[in-house]
Amino acid sequence: MTVFIPKDVYLTIVAACVRQANRRIDKDDWLEVSGIFIGKNEGNDVLITKTYPIMHQELDKDAVIDQYKWSDEDYEALYIIDDEAFSRNEFTVGWWHSHPGFKIMMSHIDIKTTLSYQTNNPLAISLVFNPDRLIRQIELPNKKGDPVKQLKNDPGFKIFRLDDVTKGIQASYHTTDYKIAGYESMEHLVVLTQKFVIDITNMFPKDSIFETYDKFVTDRINELNSLLQGTEEYLITLIRKGESSRVQEVLNVQTRDIRKFVAETFIKIENIKEFTNYLEYKERESIIPKIKEILSKWDETVEKLGVKLAEIANKF
Repeated sequence: MTVFIPKDVYLTIVAACVRQANRRIDKDDWLEVSGIFIGKNEGNDVLITKTYPIMHQELDKDAVIDQYKWSDEDYEALYIIDDEAFSRNEFTVGWWHSHPGFKIMMSHIDIKTTLSYQTNNPLAISLVFNPDRLIRQIELPNKKGDPVKQLKNDPGFKIFRLDDVTKGIQASYHTTDYKIAGYESMEHLVVLTQKFVIDITNMFPKDSIFETYDKFVTDRINELNSLLQGTEEYLITLIRKGESSRVQEVLNVQTRDIRKFVAETFIKIENIKEFTNYLEYKERESIIPKIKEILSKWDETVEKLGVKLAEIANKF
């Protein structure tokens, strides 16, 4: 059996999990995340087409066990997703969740959850991902005192299946082979994904997401306006010094630098738009429109850029 995983599915899992467990968050506040896989079976293989982050663990420092439960919104999301998948002749082929900062394995709760999937679909899978494993390329020991195992070119997860569902929560489990599309090699995957983790850590916060993007856009607009103002002041200084012959050359250079800044910002804006694909399903309806509204302020500013550059050129 082989599980085929598209690149965007893999990145969705990475992003959703890193959002709740990264270097900007105290380790005591790292949270587990879970979601589902949509796809189909082909023979004994599982072909995943999409994945959806559904929910994250609720942190209660006074509780003996952290709360990890599905809300009515989460169950509603599952119904909608499953219905949409059915219309494409696809279905839920398994689930995934994170073990932030601890060993990849199947707990009794994980086995119980996997039972609910594998009982209905014998080929259903359970993927367990640890962001720390991907970043540090290590597997934690089975028990305290055992050595840490060094890994190489590991994507940060394993895929499990139960051996015999009739044994219920006493069922043992085994790992399953997989292939991730979109990379030249596993080394290539790890290098690119570790860079991706940095982007997610910096620009896809679990809290204050609107404030983060609004500050980014505001800062970029202010910097662009500063570049335009600086260009005009520079040209005025040249004329005052009697160096009018340099005006066109300087204007060309400054215009090139301004357009480079705009292009770099455009890439970051596109990244932010991409990040909305990694939101939990229940967040999307309320968050995505607000993010679009924030980003539109940059679009409006850039639309006027050509006119502003022309105005500066006409002055000189």
